[in-house]
Amino acid sequence: MERINTVNGLTIDFERIRNIRQESEFLIIEYNARIEYSKNPFTGEIEKSEISESISKEFHSYESARDNHIDIKDYWNEYLTQKVWFRKILKV
Repeated sequence: MERINTVNGLTIDFERIRNIRQESEFLIIEYNARIEYSKNPFTGEIEKSEISESISKEFHSYESARDNHIDIKDYWNEYLTQKVWFRKILKV
């Protein structure tokens, strides 16, 4: 399975997922925070920013959101299992 994949119309970076949750008809995918550095044009100093990202999608019903939640969690588990399997092969 690829690191970035489209599942049920959502393009997801499986490597960066921190949490997948459902709130009523909404499916929310939270990513791990990433660090970004930029130069402040006024002071000339390098500044560090922590950026938290998430994807939120509304479905037409609770059941549809739940089904998509289950599908995406299954894909994520498959990705993590494959990742662990490849690491074991490379260490041998």
